[in-house]
Amino acid sequence: MHNQIQLPATSPFQHDQGIPYQHFMNFVVLAIAISAVHCQYGGYHQEAPQYHEEQYYDPPHYQFHYDVRDEHTGDIKSQHEQREGDHTQGEYSLVEPDGSLRVVKYVVEGKSGFQAEVQKENGKYKPAPEPSYRKPEPSYYKPRY
Repeated sequence: MHNQIQLPATSPFQHDQGIPYQHFMNFVVLAIAISAVHCQYGGYHQEAPQYHEEQYYDPPHYQFHYDVRDEHTGDIKSQHEQREGDHTQGEYSLVEPDGSLRVVKYVVEGKSGFQAEVQKENGKYKPAPEPSYRKPEPSYYKPRY
């Protein structure tokens, strides 16, 4: 007598995987359907028209002036400037710590950039006092706990 092993005949197309396999196949079919619909209607997108209004501005015209004179702190400075269109001119001055007065006159013409002339007038004001430093004293405070 020969020992024969009999295997059950199964079809390669028969899947006995149960419910998880069916869910996976449903997902695959749904993904294919969605991608087909997307490809069919994806080319008809058109952006909404946008309205853009050009804004026109008048050329800028302004003029300002200020002065600060605080003898106690030594803060002494001033500035004035005026602009008409692309032409700007002005002047500012300030007292340096050595007591000299720095005066800067400037002009801006169109896109030429900032062109300045700097003058220094010595001996106009009293120099600022030299800073004095003291060695810090140690603190002998003993905290209470």
